[in-house]
Amino acid sequence: MIAGALALDCGYSLGSRGLSRGNSMRNKFVGFALAMAMAVTPAAALAAETCHAQATFAVVAHGGALSEKMEGGARLAEMTKALTEARASLAAGARSVDVVEAVVRAFEDSGTFNAGRGAIADAAGIVETDAAIMDGDGLRAGAVASMTEIKNPIHAARLVMDANRHVLMVGDRGQAYAEKLGAAAVPKSYFIKTGNVERQAIPEHGTVGAAALDRCGHIAAATSTGGFDAKIPGRVGDSPIVGAGVYAADGVAGFSGTGHGEYFIRYNVSKDVADRMRYAHNSLDVAMKADIFDVLKPLDVEGGLIGVDAHGNVGMYWNTVGMFRGYATDVEAPVVAEYDGPTHSRPRP
Repeated sequence: MIAGALALDCGYSLGSRGLSRGNSMRNKFVGFALAMAMAVTPAAALAAETCHAQATFAVVAHGGALSEKMEGGARLAEMTKALTEARASLAAGARSVDVVEAVVRAFEDSGTFNAGRGAIADAAGIVETDAAIMDGDGLRAGAVASMTEIKNPIHAARLVMDANRHVLMVGDRGQAYAEKLGAAAVPKSYFIKTGNVERQAIPEHGTVGAAALDRCGHIAAATSTGGFDAKIPGRVGDSPIVGAGVYAADGVAGFSGTGHGEYFIRYNVSKDVADRMRYAHNSLDVAMKADIFDVLKPLDVEGGLIGVDAHGNVGMYWNTVGMFRGYATDVEAPVVAEYDGPTHSRPRP
């Protein structure tokens, strides 16, 4: 009973995140109650925080920016399905970090995106995948890069984050560590584009991603990719780099990017947008537009960004011909688009 009551009080954080808010007297009481609960309740139960403190929630996802038009019916169908499930989960009190992992994991499994099973091969014909996840509650993060035999890179990144020792694990030794933590390994033949060193008929920049605000007010974001087609083996882009291709901070916003990763790294795009909001007090839309159109576009750098702020507002902006994207909130059922269409959620009543 105590553990359940603590889990529903969103004034502080549980599990490995520790007690992060509230006055000292309250924290002393909460610490005592938590200690009592841990004596009678499994740790796994304490970690299963649910969120019901507010009605507001939102989730947004992308499936890559597009340099040229292409048929995207399968991708939009996968996105609609994932967002429908994510919306139901958030309404029921799911944590944002669990929701963004689930959305990205579904995209990885589908084989229809440049991530996970459908990731593009590098110039040697090998699929190398990268992924990152960030929990805005405590700025926790985990990432993996140059994975060649991990089924779900986003889950490997989550395991690294939850291990709470390192942030970024790379290459074969990083892969071995992720497997030790519980990430599922698969043969290279699992990836449907293994051995395909031909450039795609329509270049794909890359990634899938999601960001969400849950009913506790926590924000999380996740990104996963196979990178550029026919990339130099060993190349790592922005997707697993915190502040570049992914960023989330409670009280501010969460972002996932897609595009020319080298520039997203150089300009620290996701963190830069968050800083415009935090320090310049820009709105979500104004901050996102500044980086996508005022910073990247003049450099002829193609890319896009999705984001959600602490009030449940959603933004989706790109400087290419299109971006697979979609969102859902507590007041809007899933909306998906490929080219023309929404760039942000409707104003809340």
